[in-house]
Amino acid sequence: MKPYLSCPPILSRGRGAAFFSLGLLFLLSLIVGGCSLQMVAPYDAKTEEQIFTDARLVDQFYAELLDTAEDKRQYAVSAPKYREIELDLRALVLRNKVRKFNEDSVQITQKILKQWIGCKVRHKEKDAYKDAVAELDRDRFRRMFEYAAGAEGAKVPAD
Repeated sequence: MKPYLSCPPILSRGRGAAFFSLGLLFLLSLIVGGCSLQMVAPYDAKTEEQIFTDARLVDQFYAELLDTAEDKRQYAVSAPKYREIELDLRALVLRNKVRKFNEDSVQITQKILKQWIGCKVRHKEKDAYKDAVAELDRDRFRRMFEYAAGAEGAKVPAD
């Protein structure tokens, strides 16, 4: 009478089964030990540097704006700076988009760009920029850039 369940011949031979099991265990440990799951983009020093550069440009824009008398803050005076900063922010968004597993940083930089464009449009429509609004916008951008820099800095590998 044959047993109902039987092992393949290679596993039913004493020492052969032991070597096969050890070999399989060794191979499995190599595979599992050598794998890591990475769901965020690796740290990029150039991106972090660009975040700080853009943050400085935006802060400088608001510093100069607040140093100008309210009645002299026409959009036309600021238009070249708006374009320059918008181009830099678009480049930062693109830089983040081309990196795999970088959706959070893409969303953060897209929000910064959207906010910048919104401020530009509002300035163009009103052809004025009040002190209180400029201070609020400056502070909002500061927080957004802090968040962007923190998100990139969190990607630095732990030692």
